[in-house]
Amino acid sequence: MERFRYQAIRLFLLAVLVVLCRYSVKIIQERSAVSGVRISDLEGDDFRAQQLDEELLEKLQELYRFTGRAGLSEAVAATMFRGRFKPERFYMEAPMMELYKPKVWEAGKKAYRAVWADVECFPVLGEEMFYEDSWLSPRGAGGERQHEGCDIFGAEDTPGHYPVVSMTDGAVEQVGWLPLGGYRIGIRSPQDGYFYYAHLDSYERAFRIGDKVQAGQVLGFMGNTGYGPEGTKGQFSTHLHLGIYIRTGDCPELSVDPYWILRYLDGKK
Repeated sequence: MERFRYQAIRLFLLAVLVVLCRYSVKIIQERSAVSGVRISDLEGDDFRAQQLDEELLEKLQELYRFTGRAGLSEAVAATMFRGRFKPERFYMEAPMMELYKPKVWEAGKKAYRAVWADVECFPVLGEEMFYEDSWLSPRGAGGERQHEGCDIFGAEDTPGHYPVVSMTDGAVEQVGWLPLGGYRIGIRSPQDGYFYYAHLDSYERAFRIGDKVQAGQVLGFMGNTGYGPEGTKGQFSTHLHLGIYIRTGDCPELSVDPYWILRYLDGKK
């Protein structure tokens, strides 16, 4: 009887050891899966590119229907830390990020919310709009620099023809003339994204800093202003330059590529 009890205890301890080993291996694997993710990734090239593809646009639409804008941005945050958006990683990695990298996870959600959570409207009203991904392509006007935005053209090269609308709710943070941007307006969205609309031909009304705007509200009209002193027009074709910026711990104005955000919104028009 004593021998049987001893063997039962040994088997029980062995079973506990096996369970502990498997649990330890699971923890090690989970930690390893997210060990390379750092807050500094949110200022890197992968984050700024916001890289999607055609197939994933459809998955974003599906996620939006089930989660809404806030849930969509968290899904993007969980899956894009390493660059390309992969929805299938959300359900696997989000709990691990939250458990093992809580500070990084919170910073990631904040950063992606600033880009994705407030967008509702394509920024130009018109049937035929043309744009391409010219992110960080070289620009010569005003000195050597990179293109930190996306240019949107209409079928008609006519200043004042196409209304430019706010992509988000928010408040006017900047308005007026810039030598390169011409007549521009900048809207700070509720989740702290900054949406910059440049080269306007005119404003819809006399906006002031602090004015509240709603998604879809007309801000002004597409033009070709800029590249000179105030009032300069016609130095290039009529278009809207759209910039999207966020604030991070080390960078008060970090630009991200608007191209795939535009593609996403274009599919919702």
